[in-house]
Amino acid sequence: MKKIFNIKTDHWQRNIHKDQSVQNNEHKTNRNYTIYSRSGFAPCPLPLAFYSLPFTPCLLLFTFCLFLLPSKSIAQTVQPLDLKQAIELGSKNNLNIQASELESKMHAQLKGSAFEIPKTEVSGTFGQINSNAKDKSFSISQSFNPFQYGAKKSLLNENNAAGQLKVKVTKQETTFNIRQSWNAMLYYTKQNQLLENQNKLMEKFVKAASLKFQTGETNSLEKTVAIAKQQELQQLIKQNDAKIWVEKSRIKALINRDTDFTPADTAFVALSALSVADSSMIKQNSAIQLAVKQVHIAEAFKKVEKATLFPDITAGYAIQSITGNQEVNGQAVYYDASPRFQTFSVGLALPIFAGSSIAKTKAAQTNIDVQKKNAAYLENQLKSQFQQQIQELQTYQSLVDYYKNTALPNAKKISNNATKAYQNGDISYVEYVQSIETALNIQLNNSNAIHNFNQTAINIQYLINN
Repeated sequence: MKKIFNIKTDHWQRNIHKDQSVQNNEHKTNRNYTIYSRSGFAPCPLPLAFYSLPFTPCLLLFTFCLFLLPSKSIAQTVQPLDLKQAIELGSKNNLNIQASELESKMHAQLKGSAFEIPKTEVSGTFGQINSNAKDKSFSISQSFNPFQYGAKKSLLNENNAAGQLKVKVTKQETTFNIRQSWNAMLYYTKQNQLLENQNKLMEKFVKAASLKFQTGETNSLEKTVAIAKQQELQQLIKQNDAKIWVEKSRIKALINRDTDFTPADTAFVALSALSVADSSMIKQNSAIQLAVKQVHIAEAFKKVEKATLFPDITAGYAIQSITGNQEVNGQAVYYDASPRFQTFSVGLALPIFAGSSIAKTKAAQTNIDVQKKNAAYLENQLKSQFQQQIQELQTYQSLVDYYKNTALPNAKKISNNATKAYQNGDISYVEYVQSIETALNIQLNNSNAIHNFNQTAINIQYLINN
């Protein structure tokens, strides 16, 4: 960070108790005072009398100069962001997605552990092995189960595939949450636009009511009602502002962004129609695909447990010394303590006490049945939700069409005619307030219908992973 100002504060403090005339002379000779800002070099035009002031006022003047300096970092431009960009940022920066990707990477790395061989055993024996002479023996052995390698590899492959599906599930959920919050943010923004327009009408009403009260045409009740209605609108606007802030905060958390943004696509309209055929498209949902994959994992795990019922194979090699005379081809031959006599061994480790392995295999089969039930239940649930959402979408579509073609034009006429009639004195303030509130409620209900329609469409997009 650049230096803000360059003052020798110790110089001021060191001379603060000197004679005033001496101080003035010292201050006048020390003219190289410079101020730096983040935007670059900027001299501070200070009067000559500044250098003779006490230390505290000097700092105050310096601080005042700093506020006058232009700085590019003070006002940060809020970047625009549209829904498509938000989804792309979410897929890239969301911490939950990154964690899922790391988990998938871990499963991919574990694929190399399929051919896991137990540790090789190396041993040595020293002492009187064969006679009073001191001999030595060295052996090496290795056990393995060739029946397990294929089963373990299959299980690791299924886990790796499940890890990739979890990434897709997380991305699908993140996209769904971003769309939800984005739709809600635009909805509350639209509500505030309508309330702001209503507030402008109420401001004119307040002025007219105040003027009538001052001229004695009406009593204070009309003015009081007008002010109360306007204050109520202002409170609703504040509530919606808070809700907008909450939805923007959720979006920033989903895309892992600290800085603020402004929505680039502010038009709050009904989403385009979805090309949905039937409930068979539910199978595109990543959650169902993951549930099916859990069945495959359970089947692969059963094979691993079943492989433990097969015997382990052990192979070994040993070499030892036999010190002394040994008869070879009818002749006595003397051997020293050097290892030279070799042996090979092969063995089987049989699961004689296999009750535990049998029980685990049965439990693995039960787990397969459990995962199949879970997958079937999830598919039925999503299909039921899909049918409900399709029915609701048709209902909201009909409602949106009604407001667009019939209710909104009537609301505009009601508002315009009521305003003119009240200004001309043809209707009372009670009738006027009722009329413009009726028009406002129609507009608010229209935006609420669009919000519900869009939310239902977003739900369907999630169900079919669109």
